[in-house]
Amino acid sequence: MGVLGPVEVVADGIRLDVGHARQRDVLAVLLLEVARVVPVDTLVDRVWGERPPAQPRNALYGYVSRLRRAFAPVDGVTIERDRGGYVLFADPRTVDVHRFENLLGRARTTVEDDAALALYEEALALWRGRPLGELESEWADGVRGELAYKYEAAVLDRNDRRLRIGAHAAVLAEPPPDGVAGERAAAQRIEALYLDGHPADALREYETFRSHLVEELGTDPGPRLRALHQRILTGAGPGGDRSAPRQLPAAPPSFVGRTEELAALDRMLADRGAVAVISGAGGLGKTWLAVRWATDNVTRFPDGQLYVDLRGFDPAHEPVPAAGVLRGFLGALGVAGRSIPSEPDELAALYRSLTAQRRLLVLLDNARDTDHVIPLLPGGSSCSVLVTSRHGFGGLLTTHGASALPLRTLDERQARELLAHKVGAAGLAEEPEAGQEILRHCGGLSLALAIAAARIAAQPGRRLSSVAAELRESRLDALDTGELSASVRAVFSASYRSLDRQCASAFRLLGLLPDGGIDRAAAAALFADTRPLRALCAAHLLEENPPGRFRIHDLVKLYAAELLAETDAPADRLAASTRLFDHYLSWASAAMDRMSPHEPYLRPRTARSAGPQPNFAAHEDARAWLDTERATMLALAADAVETGLAEQVIRLSAILWRYLDVAAHYDEALTLHTTALALTGTGTAEQGFAGQAVGMALFRLGRYDEGAGHLERALSIALDRRDDLLESMVRNGLASVDDMRGRRKAARKQYKLALAAARRTGHALLEGIALCNLGEHYSWCGHHQAAIGFLEQSGRIAQDLGSAGLGAPVLAALGSAYAGLGQHDKATRHFQRALEFARTGGNTNVEVATLNEFAATKTGAEAIKLYEDAQVLAQRIGHLHERARAHHGIGKTHHTGGNHSEARPHLEAALAAYTELRAPEADDVRALLSAVRRPGLTC
Repeated sequence: MGVLGPVEVVADGIRLDVGHARQRDVLAVLLLEVARVVPVDTLVDRVWGERPPAQPRNALYGYVSRLRRAFAPVDGVTIERDRGGYVLFADPRTVDVHRFENLLGRARTTVEDDAALALYEEALALWRGRPLGELESEWADGVRGELAYKYEAAVLDRNDRRLRIGAHAAVLAEPPPDGVAGERAAAQRIEALYLDGHPADALREYETFRSHLVEELGTDPGPRLRALHQRILTGAGPGGDRSAPRQLPAAPPSFVGRTEELAALDRMLADRGAVAVISGAGGLGKTWLAVRWATDNVTRFPDGQLYVDLRGFDPAHEPVPAAGVLRGFLGALGVAGRSIPSEPDELAALYRSLTAQRRLLVLLDNARDTDHVIPLLPGGSSCSVLVTSRHGFGGLLTTHGASALPLRTLDERQARELLAHKVGAAGLAEEPEAGQEILRHCGGLSLALAIAAARIAAQPGRRLSSVAAELRESRLDALDTGELSASVRAVFSASYRSLDRQCASAFRLLGLLPDGGIDRAAAAALFADTRPLRALCAAHLLEENPPGRFRIHDLVKLYAAELLAETDAPADRLAASTRLFDHYLSWASAAMDRMSPHEPYLRPRTARSAGPQPNFAAHEDARAWLDTERATMLALAADAVETGLAEQVIRLSAILWRYLDVAAHYDEALTLHTTALALTGTGTAEQGFAGQAVGMALFRLGRYDEGAGHLERALSIALDRRDDLLESMVRNGLASVDDMRGRRKAARKQYKLALAAARRTGHALLEGIALCNLGEHYSWCGHHQAAIGFLEQSGRIAQDLGSAGLGAPVLAALGSAYAGLGQHDKATRHFQRALEFARTGGNTNVEVATLNEFAATKTGAEAIKLYEDAQVLAQRIGHLHERARAHHGIGKTHHTGGNHSEARPHLEAALAAYTELRAPEADDVRALLSAVRRPGLTC
């Protein structure tokens, strides 16, 4: 319902017929006084003034009656007779004039300028023309005058807010005030002209308005206009300071992603006087991010933005001295050249004085270090500072309360978005594999992606696959444009040249890392010192994530390797590689001493680490270290073949044998042990133990024939050398192969010979393992009572030694034996304890076998759940035989329950695996499948 223009009522988008002009006048009076009683005499006076009709009350009654009928379909609006007058009941917010005043009240009490402006705009938009329509009376003229005053005040209040946030263009977009406009409106327009870069026009308007005041009113402009005039004459900004520089470079047109980082900068620079530091390696896009944020937030800094490239890590220029930067800043702030001091301290003092009251953004790009930045920090607490650097600026964070935003590489989604923006989404869709390869080679480095994309865009028709091939052949060469500002190698070089001699040497040694990751202790051993680690992190050539572990970007590592090959002598490189490998051997041996303390005879002696010495407090700590460093050690062994570290590879194979086996890392074990085996001398003990390790890895993977071949050759070495330890281990492996093949008699003979050899060594744990294997074998053969005898002997050894590694398989085998004797409760307890031991100790081998054995003692859903757990685990670790057993068990259980359709796929999977293994269980599965295909039969 509106009176701020022609009187009207619109309900659900439909304009209601509220009668002729006089009837609308009655409605206008009631709307202005909504929810308040208007006496009849007052109504008559306001509607007709001094010329009422002959019977005004009757006329008024008729108008009200018709208005009531018009409002009948409208919910919430009624006109009632009350105490000698009429009252229109409605929500005041549905009447534009009351909503207008409500919005103005809220706008004036709102602190946030943007929110207040939205309220002002909403209020002013309610005006549709001359208020109260055609109503003519002295009262109506008075109401219009009051409303016009409120409207003009609202416009002026809104424009003050606009000027406060730098939206001066919006003020200028309105029609200029006429000659009788108030001083406040004139001041607003003059200030907007000045801020918009038109000082001459602003001065002309000021002079025009001043002349008008003098001629018409005989007075001079007030304090606000005089102060504004002075600002224009002296080149001062909104706060009274001089000039408002706009020095930001153009924002990058291809900027994508980094939404979290932009939001972080919003938070860090929300308060006036804040300092934020974007740090990170060269080529990550720090400058792009800083300029993007600054450009998006220029309205927050109405006094301007200062920008300088400090060239702290420029590949072609020396860093810009602070004094030179200050002279440029002072000139931008309006200081005449002859007035700029020559002394650095005086320069800094004048700079701080001129910035103390300004709302400026100072963007210090590519800073070298804290000392480079401190002289450039503005005075007072109204300016904000944004710094980019390849250093972490710990000093600035500590002494000036700066906030840190460490920048990392783009994630795959952001990297893909950047590449698509530059080469086109169609190109990526046409060659998805090549696009993925480019992304992988660039590693989320913004500069690398930009260079690769530029090479594609520079030659129309060039395919992504050609750039991917160049990256594959030589990444650093492919990312070199020949220009220092757009070359990945040049960017890395600038960071490298900032290092002192010791740290530069340490950086080159990072090229030896096999997978780009290293922990603190290993780095100390590699560098033979701990100081370079902190310096390299500060220079963002290394990144610490998570705490205590450090990573180097693939491209940075390639650059380090290039420098290492060019700079360091072969003997120095070998010495560093040896220090690193010996460190891992020392720590791996100590970890295995904690994990398997009763098998020191399996591990060769190692040199002390050149870094910190290992100290694992518990089994869990040792296992966690092995899990974390496994990939690094295996990659180091693969690379060491070419670096003359054969002895270290052989030792690593022996040290990690038990860990890789119980943790079920079969493929990795096979690779390491095969490498070691190739490096051993013919007929040596090392060749025998490496051959045994290869044979057992092949056995775990279900490659029985290959495994047996290696084990037989190892046995020959053991017998020739009369090595009882090696003989016992090899015979246990050969017996396991015989058992899998169903050759029970041959298996038993080998197990007994393995036990005899173990007893000759005097190693209690080795004897316990042989006894456990023999007991498990007897249980498989159905001789459960005999099995229990061997297993109890093994169990006593495990208990005496406190060995959970032996205790877990003993408990599992006892579970099977007791189940075979019909003692199912006792079997369940043993299986449950075996699983607990296996999981606590991380013995995946025992866990998967126990799940299958335990499941075989159950029926229905309980059995299927255990088999399914075993199947998932066996699939993950690549244990073909245990996977076959799990599928076999699931299929058999479903078949027993009559679920033939559920049974068939599992039985077929089991048959395929058993056939590949040449296992005797394949015949049982074929019989089951035959029964499944003839549903009338049962097994």
